[in-house]
Amino acid sequence: MKLSSRIISLLLAILTAASLFAMTACGDSGKQDETTVAVNSGDNADESTGETGPVFPVADYGGAEFGVYIRNSTATHYPSRYIFCPENATDLVNEQAAIRNAIVEEKYNIKFKIIETENPNTTMKTDNAGGYIPYAVVLDQRHKLRTAAYDGVLRNFHELDIDYTTSWWDANAAKEYSYKGKLFIMPNDASVSNISAARFMFFNKAVLEDFNLTSPYEYVAQNNWTIDTFFTMVKSVSAPGPEGQIGVYGLANESGNVRNFMLTSIGVFSVELDDEQNLICKIATDYAERTQDFFDKLRVVVDDSNVCIDFETADKLDAANASKYPDKYYHTRALFSQGHFLFTQTSMGGTSHFEEMEKGFGLVMNPKYNSDQENYYHKIDPSAVIWALPKDPAADLTMVANVFDFWAYTSSSTVMEAFYELTMKTKRASDPTAAEMLDTVKATIKYYITDIFSASVNDYISAAYGSSVIKAWRTYSTKLPKSLLEVQQAIEAIE
Repeated sequence: MKLSSRIISLLLAILTAASLFAMTACGDSGKQDETTVAVNSGDNADESTGETGPVFPVADYGGAEFGVYIRNSTATHYPSRYIFCPENATDLVNEQAAIRNAIVEEKYNIKFKIIETENPNTTMKTDNAGGYIPYAVVLDQRHKLRTAAYDGVLRNFHELDIDYTTSWWDANAAKEYSYKGKLFIMPNDASVSNISAARFMFFNKAVLEDFNLTSPYEYVAQNNWTIDTFFTMVKSVSAPGPEGQIGVYGLANESGNVRNFMLTSIGVFSVELDDEQNLICKIATDYAERTQDFFDKLRVVVDDSNVCIDFETADKLDAANASKYPDKYYHTRALFSQGHFLFTQTSMGGTSHFEEMEKGFGLVMNPKYNSDQENYYHKIDPSAVIWALPKDPAADLTMVANVFDFWAYTSSSTVMEAFYELTMKTKRASDPTAAEMLDTVKATIKYYITDIFSASVNDYISAAYGSSVIKAWRTYSTKLPKSLLEVQQAIEAIE
């Protein structure tokens, strides 16, 4: 990676940046301020980070390269963002990425080597077999890393001496992505991709005003932001356009994603562990009534073309403008910005597709099932990139742990502050309440191990939606448990 001369001057402002982005432990999931703790500490603990900061080991790696293998930073969808600073970048987040990397390089006397490709997972097995692995960490789409895990070329994160309960990692992910001590993917603050990939609801304030509707913010304050409230709002917006043209709708639905992400939000968890640590799906048992009620209400909305439109239809109805956008996803999110939908569901990263809006957008959590549900819940897009470790027999695991942990820690007060606190919560979010909603989303993320190790859970969910929870179970009552058992056995078989 080459740093421009502009970045060198930025390094002189590190102390200023540190003051601007004051380190607080409440930067992740509302945790309390941290006192001095030993993180990945050894005999050569470094106490220079200050009395109230964590302690990291002292080490000098003699200018060694630290390879970082990432999915292309220029990919149309799910890029690896802010891992390094492009030569001509001038935005705050990229500048903070350069500052962060320079701090880590100086502390451990290493040099980051960034390697980009479309699908890093596809070459890992070849690299492993050839005995030459020029990278210490890998950032790729989590569902694509499944093959690398099954091929035995990913290292267990528990082999690193890192405390994954710290605020710059994610304790929930460490728990829910683990199976019997094996953990093959993990998010941390060195990449913004995890937090930017949680999906929730955005609403167009101009459409809200045009149809004289109560703001979702008020429903949240009343503890009445539920699926019934949400569906009522969606059904309140209907203004079809002239023949062959796009009108105004309550919801833009992206091919089943609203269903799948809202299923988690209403407290239906597709995969869990029983007391014997077996993977199970309780949709057709413990969650059957709730799931069926949700599906019935959702179907009424989705099947009404006057209030709900899918991305494909929206793209075709506005065909004259379709060529302006890379694909239907960019196009439909632009249509949301232009006032054609009250609601659309996307992620923080999706806000980059929103052009200037007449009155701006609001954002709100995915709704609860009812007011008795204690918590909101959110799910990460399974296509989002996440960290993995190549199984390199020659790797210095102490070096990997030291650099990776400190990199994530430093990123939490530079890149993550610039991306989440300033860009997302201040610049893109159009009101203070939106920032509060983002904090709630950030603190309520659920993870499923089947995001990486595929099972037939989603097939069952689709079948249940198409017929009924019970009818579909007649087909899947044997197939689904068998699929989950095969996942268990496959993970257990990984050396």
